[in-house]
Amino acid sequence: MSPRYLVVDLGGVLFHFDHAHRLQRLADVFALPTDRIDVLLWRSGFSADCDSGKYPHAAEIRDRIRAATGFTGSDDDLDAAWCSAFRPDHAVRETLERHRGSRPLALFTNNGPLEQEALLRLYSTMFDCFDHLLFSHRLGHRKPALAAFGAAAKQLGAYSDDILFIDDSATNTDAARAAGWTALHFQSSETIEQALALECSNATTQGAQAC
Repeated sequence: MSPRYLVVDLGGVLFHFDHAHRLQRLADVFALPTDRIDVLLWRSGFSADCDSGKYPHAAEIRDRIRAATGFTGSDDDLDAAWCSAFRPDHAVRETLERHRGSRPLALFTNNGPLEQEALLRLYSTMFDCFDHLLFSHRLGHRKPALAAFGAAAKQLGAYSDDILFIDDSATNTDAARAAGWTALHFQSSETIEQALALECSNATTQGAQAC
């Protein structure tokens, strides 16, 4: 039987992801070198702590970014720079909508409350088709930890073998398989198009209703 839940990553799948571009945007906004931004906000472990739920509110994260960088500008400018690594991939969204069938569609991403708040505000139409938004800061675990996949399945109310997961990280897809999920390593929108079209065809042949 075809998996009854379709779960996809955010950065690198639903959105193009360019961390180097984000570092440059933040450097321009904060008037600091990119290496210094990287040390303060990523290599320090701050971003990972945000993703893990250490700071539960976007406002607290903004305050901590301001304290670390000396930024005194607007929240809108900070949010736009912080989320500038993400650029919507409309082809992926359209493919998911076309091939999801009747099954629930979920997003499963390593991101914190600031990304969740800002991205849903900046790109609301990219999330309209999703039934579940599983952000790591709410789950308390980050991919590729097996606990993250367990928490996500529990949130969905799904058995592990009922989930098809699509991620651009081979490490994450390997971990998903170790957790009992079916996983597809994303490389392009064509990857999803071909895989889901084939799955749909097989499900139809077998009399399933996934497509």
